[in-house]
Amino acid sequence: MNTLLLIATLTAYPSHDYIVINKASELVPWCRAEAEARYVARGMTPYQWSASYSDRGKMLQVTGRLRVDGQDAEVRCRIARGARDHYATIEIDDPRL
Repeated sequence: MNTLLLIATLTAYPSHDYIVINKASELVPWCRAEAEARYVARGMTPYQWSASYSDRGKMLQVTGRLRVDGQDAEVRCRIARGARDHYATIEIDDPRL
């Protein structure tokens, strides 16, 4: 009986396949998706993403800009080299958020 409960629980909650990020260029799509999701959740429309990235030792960084409802928002994302994507951080300079 306990085995059946365990199987039902595992199928009800599928696992998330985390991505290991080893290069700053791999962080760019995560950063864009996270920033856009925060605006979409508030009913705003993001567009015109641009970004640059750098590797500073073990720290990977993305500096981006997103145009949202006619205004630019600065976006910064960071993660340690070799860490899984759920450990990345994002900062958005926009008082609307």
